[in-house]
Amino acid sequence: MDNTPQMPQNITFPSRYFWRRFAAYIVDVTIFQAAILIAVYYFSATSPLDLLFHGWTSTQCTEAIPDQLAKRIEAGWPLKTGEIRGADICEKTHFGLGKQRYLRTGVAADTDGLLWSPELTIRLDADNKPVTKTLPAYRSLLSGIANTALIALAFAWFSANGRRTFGKALVFLRVQSVDGKTPDLGTAFKREILKFSPNLLFSAVAFAISLFPIYPTEDFDALLRMFREGYEPSDDSIGKSYLVWALAVTAWWIWPFIVWEGQTFYDRVCACKVVTTLKADRPDEARIKRNRPRIYRRLAPIRRSRRRN
Repeated sequence: MDNTPQMPQNITFPSRYFWRRFAAYIVDVTIFQAAILIAVYYFSATSPLDLLFHGWTSTQCTEAIPDQLAKRIEAGWPLKTGEIRGADICEKTHFGLGKQRYLRTGVAADTDGLLWSPELTIRLDADNKPVTKTLPAYRSLLSGIANTALIALAFAWFSANGRRTFGKALVFLRVQSVDGKTPDLGTAFKREILKFSPNLLFSAVAFAISLFPIYPTEDFDALLRMFREGYEPSDDSIGKSYLVWALAVTAWWIWPFIVWEGQTFYDRVCACKVVTTLKADRPDEARIKRNRPRIYRRLAPIRRSRRRN
């Protein structure tokens, strides 16, 4: 019976390729997002900047306020000495999801700098009546999901069946399965959806926050009086959404590279990995090294000779 103690084994993980992957991601997401924005702009004549920063929307405003609505504003929020009023009705068009109208009104205490503070923004119905009840942000949720799905599909198409994205081709990387084969489109799309899941979480959190009321009352006239008395709404919903997104990105994208075990979380779920196409940089990923002390290596021939005797 051989009682030789087993020496610990060190597993060599493949390289992180962190900076190369980061550079490839920046190149790819810039190209794919620009292509999506241009396509949407071509079909909807919507401003690309509005598409990028406001959930695929375009906004047009007019200062023509219906008389009945203007009288309610004057009665509920009368001007003080030296103040001027600003009010307009804006129509926001969501790509593929219809239009939404809302009122913006406020007063300026500084007539030179035109500092409008605070400003009341409230949705209007088809009869130009203020809608004070809570309205779930279905449009923003659907636009966020659609944008993420299109980005994931673009990444997946260029990563499946032996193809590479533009960024990965520039830095000599490719996605492959753990058995060395190239992933098909279904596996690649699953990988990309999981990779961009923090973006889906951001859309879900923003939608959940929209379920809560923005203002403390649903009475429009009472709300006007509150603004006249100096009420300032604190809408930090966007900040909360970005905080959740930042935490998710840190846990899902960055943390796996800190505690590196050869794969990111989404690669592990999909049985994929990112490898280099440069042969000189390829590590022996499946090799297990047995690190034996020198004295053990010197005594090994003696043990074998004793066994033969």
